[in-house]
Amino acid sequence: MTSAYEREQSESARRRASEHTITLESKRELLATLIEEMELAGVKPPKPGISIPTIAQSENKIRGIERRLEFIGNVNMLSIEQYDRTETRLDELKTDNKLCQSRRKSLIEISEKLEKQRKKRLLAVFKEVNKNFKNVYRLLSDGGRGELRLEHPNDPFKGGLEMWCQPKGKSSRSRLNGLSGGEKSMAALSLIFAIQDHDPSPFYYFDEVDQNLDAFNAERIARLCKARANSAQFLMVTLRKVSLQLADHHIGITHAGDGCSRRIADFNRERAIELGEKEEAFREKAAEKAAEKAEKLSGLPSEEDMPQVPEPLTAPPSLGGLDVEIEGEIELEEDSSMIALSERAEELKEDIEELQDLKAAIKEVEETNEEINTIEDLESIEES
Repeated sequence: MTSAYEREQSESARRRASEHTITLESKRELLATLIEEMELAGVKPPKPGISIPTIAQSENKIRGIERRLEFIGNVNMLSIEQYDRTETRLDELKTDNKLCQSRRKSLIEISEKLEKQRKKRLLAVFKEVNKNFKNVYRLLSDGGRGELRLEHPNDPFKGGLEMWCQPKGKSSRSRLNGLSGGEKSMAALSLIFAIQDHDPSPFYYFDEVDQNLDAFNAERIARLCKARANSAQFLMVTLRKVSLQLADHHIGITHAGDGCSRRIADFNRERAIELGEKEEAFREKAAEKAAEKAEKLSGLPSEEDMPQVPEPLTAPPSLGGLDVEIEGEIELEEDSSMIALSERAEELKEDIEELQDLKAAIKEVEETNEEINTIEDLESIEES
């Protein structure tokens, strides 16, 4: 038989077991609630076997995090919106940068192509003009030699054009600046006629180009102009008799000794009609020569083959966020630092003016005291 003491111990154990069961059930409910809250917060529950820090350790860590937050300072609640705006603007800048880089690359390619074609065209024209110059100068100088040279043949746009001329009977080392005035005139006219042979002009105006020439060379120039008058009109101001004799028409001013100027005009209508008919025939021949010349220069690119410059870009959208004024759409804001600097300058100016006035007043008082002392000294001298 069990004693009273054993029954009492058994009853006490049942009560403790019941209390532990109730406590365990409440802990399970709290644990389930905590797991649900952790899932809502996006926190995964720890796996079995992992050590969890104590409450004191967690509180210490929380206090450390709070101190770090206090050290960081106040949080900008608009930072997320500002970040979104900055990210959007950054995307616009990247897009505009890609567009500008691609346009820059295409423009550089077009520029390089145009530069190559320009050089090719210049060298082709230079070759033709140089060939014409040699022939014309040999004709005008009665057997002399002339040539056009580029200072930088590989890069002609970085240098100029040199003219080498050797008149008949002179050394090949002679330079253009060492020639006489008449020889320089012949060289210059040879260049003009060489350009005319390549690309004729409707008319030419010569103002006493034969004044430094002797009669023989002046006649050469006049006859060459008359021979080329079929392809262009030559207007020549001259006083040389041979040039006047070979001219088709004359217009001049003279006076008979009475101080009054009179106009002299010699216009031959029949001769003008005859020249017009010859001009029509010459134009046909000139057209044939132009076609032949076009065939020689057929290797050059035509206008259709030239690279086309793209249309200009409009203002990029990213410029709307800059503090610049674009066509009056965005007004410039006044710089507060510049305003403050201007105010300080005005204050400093006022202080300087006050100091100058004070110095002037002190100087005036000192001068007055000196005058008073001088008068007192004179009076004392007179009394003595």
